[in-house]
Amino acid sequence: MSPTIAVIFGRPGAGKTTIATKAVDLYNVANPPEQTSTPHRIRCLDLDVCIPQWMRDNFAKGIYPTLEQRNDFALEACAYVEERLATMRQSDKVIISFSFVNSDLREIFKGRFPSAKWFLVDTSIEEARNRIQQRENHFYKGEPTDKSFKHMKEKGSVDSKEKDQDGSNSEWEFAPVDFDHILLDGLASIDENANKVLESFQS
Repeated sequence: MSPTIAVIFGRPGAGKTTIATKAVDLYNVANPPEQTSTPHRIRCLDLDVCIPQWMRDNFAKGIYPTLEQRNDFALEACAYVEERLATMRQSDKVIISFSFVNSDLREIFKGRFPSAKWFLVDTSIEEARNRIQQRENHFYKGEPTDKSFKHMKEKGSVDSKEKDQDGSNSEWEFAPVDFDHILLDGLASIDENANKVLESFQS
């Protein structure tokens, strides 16, 4: 058996890593190692660290990764998680934070970690965008406008096939979630959502 895994996902800017970090802090305060004979460790893994610089640069330019590039990234991210799980005990717990915008990324990860519990931070598109704008140097700026997309296409920065036939650029959109998950209110307090994640480890 592997350590218990919780996955916090949602739109970029939803506050996933903030919730995960707070959950780790709350757990450590409630379970100080010096007061436990066999302390369980809890760890947060932010998969943003797996995003290569070239992909970050493309995001900043409004260029979204292709399906093949996303698959390669997903496999590398899974390997990153597995390497860290190998250093942990079965009684330990892991909270993974990442957007998982596209269904293909989710399916690859679910296939590798089928027992993980998924938590969706529910925020509106407007709220998530506002939070990103308030952060300094955030690499993910979201879907480019039609004007910027046209400019990139003219400059040869993006393949015309990347834009859907209906004129949208839907790969930027957060795909609907069609599997079991626990909903976290994106407007609720950080502590409330963090405790909800921690409660899942008790069930």
